[in-house]
Amino acid sequence: MKRIIGTVALAIVATGCQTTGGRITQIDVGSSRDQVVETLGRPDSVRTVTDFEVLSYLDRHRTRMSVAHTDYSVVLKDGKVVQFGPGQVRRDGLHSVVIDPALR
Repeated sequence: MKRIIGTVALAIVATGCQTTGGRITQIDVGSSRDQVVETLGRPDSVRTVTDFEVLSYLDRHRTRMSVAHTDYSVVLKDGKVVQFGPGQVRRDGLHSVVIDPALR
């Protein structure tokens, strides 16, 4: 019985520690801003680029030798997700943006 309780407790803790990179896969194009915040938590930064709202999340990777990170961006237009993924958002023309993975 103790072994079962320990296994269940470990599974709950492991689920709660899922990284931003793991949770972002639960986002879909068309999701609302509220759904994004519920899934990923409060963004590390929010900014506006042309007609888009950009939510940025920093996924920290702690190792013994360094503290690295990956930036994840969620782009919203009219309160709905239009794109998301690793990298930072940059303008792509007058009225569009793109997530550039090279700018992580």
